[in-house]
Amino acid sequence: MFSENNQISGRQVFRLLTYDFLGMGTLLLPTMLADTAGRDGIFCILAGILSTFLYLKLLRYLLKGMKTSYPDFLKQKCGKVCGYVLWGGYFLYFILMASYTAYLFSTLMLNGLVENISFYLVLLLILLLAFYGMAGGIEGRARVYEMLFWFLMIPLFLMLFAACREVKPAYWSPVFVADGKEMLNGSYYVFFCYSMVSIVLFLKEYVSDDKKHISAAEKAVGFSGGVFAALYLILIGLFGVEALAQMKFPAVTMMSRVQVTGGFLKRTDAFMFSIWFFTLYAMLNSMVFYSGNLAAKVIRDCGGYLEGKKRMLPYLILLLLVYGVTVLFYRNQQFLDCVTFLLWKIGTPFVVGVPVLLFLTGERKKHNKKVRVLVLVCFLFGCLFLQGCNVAELEDKAFPVLLNIRDQDDFQNVWLNHEYAGNKKVDYNHLKVVLIERSFLKKEAEVEDMLSMLEQEKEVPWNAYVMTTESCDRLAQTEGELDVLLGNYLEELLENTSGIDQKAYPTLGMLYEERANHLETLYIPFVDIEGEQSGAVEDDTEKPQITAYEVWKRGRAAGLVDTDTARAAFFTQNFADDYTLQLAPELYVKVDAASCRVKETEKIGVGGLTEQIVAVTVTGEGEILSGTVSASEKEQLLNTRMEDYLNAIAAHALEKEIDITNSYRNLGADNRTWYFKYQNTPAAYEKDIKIQYLVKINWKSE
Repeated sequence: MFSENNQISGRQVFRLLTYDFLGMGTLLLPTMLADTAGRDGIFCILAGILSTFLYLKLLRYLLKGMKTSYPDFLKQKCGKVCGYVLWGGYFLYFILMASYTAYLFSTLMLNGLVENISFYLVLLLILLLAFYGMAGGIEGRARVYEMLFWFLMIPLFLMLFAACREVKPAYWSPVFVADGKEMLNGSYYVFFCYSMVSIVLFLKEYVSDDKKHISAAEKAVGFSGGVFAALYLILIGLFGVEALAQMKFPAVTMMSRVQVTGGFLKRTDAFMFSIWFFTLYAMLNSMVFYSGNLAAKVIRDCGGYLEGKKRMLPYLILLLLVYGVTVLFYRNQQFLDCVTFLLWKIGTPFVVGVPVLLFLTGERKKHNKKVRVLVLVCFLFGCLFLQGCNVAELEDKAFPVLLNIRDQDDFQNVWLNHEYAGNKKVDYNHLKVVLIERSFLKKEAEVEDMLSMLEQEKEVPWNAYVMTTESCDRLAQTEGELDVLLGNYLEELLENTSGIDQKAYPTLGMLYEERANHLETLYIPFVDIEGEQSGAVEDDTEKPQITAYEVWKRGRAAGLVDTDTARAAFFTQNFADDYTLQLAPELYVKVDAASCRVKETEKIGVGGLTEQIVAVTVTGEGEILSGTVSASEKEQLLNTRMEDYLNAIAAHALEKEIDITNSYRNLGADNRTWYFKYQNTPAAYEKDIKIQYLVKINWKSE
């Protein structure tokens, strides 16, 4: 049986505060840290956590002297008039935070769960749900959050774990490059997310044990801080700091990044959206609850008394007020920016500063409640599986698996006007491949516009593969000879390529990131009818094949390379599980489980000049597939020939200013001197370096 003493436990306080911290923090904090402190944002998180722990020490001391509720304590300590002024400040802060949370909540729902629905309707439904939650009181809400806590945290941890395999550790470096002002700003952003810890003072009257009260808050700060740190490192490793700084909700974007290509992304995202659904819902309820608490105390001081159903009247009025303010946010960007500035620059110092000032200057029925909790849980869980309120059912939708982009005009017409295919709604969630004609891919400005539009619209999955060709129409003519749709065939062509990891092939998300990062050298598969581009004998079936690769160097097309060059690049970057190469007319070898270690170094060359060397050490196991080599010289001869082969490919690529080691990406981690030398002049990098391979393969005996 539930107790009815209007009290909550320390464990419930921990979970209530964790929801409040994670909701807004996971959505907004990564972008703000990347924009201010960059890679050093992780240290800002640590600084913010430490300062919050110190602040909690102050609150613990303050709570010891409180014999009544915090609002009454303010009047007692500051006088009646000043106390009411402080009440007004807190009330305004809670209402604005509730409105801002409702705005984020509604925007997130529209972007991720529902389509073609009015913002006003979504907002209304959210606030109605919040009103229903208020009817259960703080005990009812605390029980719901307590029951759901691990059902939300475990999927969050699984999502972070799944994203780790895509992380590029080189993106974490270099560190210790942000100046003091940037670090201070970043730390302030973290502390802003934790500033709501001061609401533990308002919880005084709902928690009987002050020690459990503050201990629970400390645990919430530590737990959420660990999540912030892990999330930030993963997001930096996934997107790069420059791309992360331009994203709106990077944690949400990450979900589509870790999905399986072609899967039911909306349905999977709906489950993962539960994390932000409940955390933002919890924060919205908290802000309205505390503002309602103040309103009830004002009515009490005026001689009124609310009981029964009348106790919900202040919450109804406040939610209507929140609705009006949130609509203003939605309709007026300038007003939203102004209020955001107010919350960050004035609201946070106010809620944090009042307790500091105090420190410095002074010493219903049970059955109905159960039903209410059950209904609330069922309703919220039911919302997890919404795919949107669109009237189009599955049979009324078209699910393209291939998007052809021929030129700018074609893209505008297809993308902007092709919302419906015949009488069916187009759903791009199952898209496998984005196929771009090479003539268009070489137009830097037009490609930038295309990527910007696709990223903004969010219709096409981030993990759709990107390929290029001379003529989309020419490839389309072969579809009748294939056993599957062309988009599925092209996806299988990539994923079934022997020995090459799928991570080697660029996706649409990678192109988005490189618009900002300008670090990577990617290899976009060039597809053509076998025999037409490569010069091979034409196959009777004329199936499309990968005949070359378009180099995408730091955000722009840089020309075609042959498949041998691309495979050498994949091997050097450890994207190849095995690598077969021809070292002589009759000599073919295969390298398994190889590892390539890239290191930038300098040495004195001819004439005493310093040469910048990118040294690649190759280790692993190898075997001879065909041909013969004497046993006495096998290892030395094969290693030497493999070095010559790889060095020749690397040198030929450098003539085209292409680095097959992709070492520029790793300069921040491996060579800070080179990083600062070339960060503003990346075009000079491939002109200055020389690549040398050192092969140490152990060759199997026949």
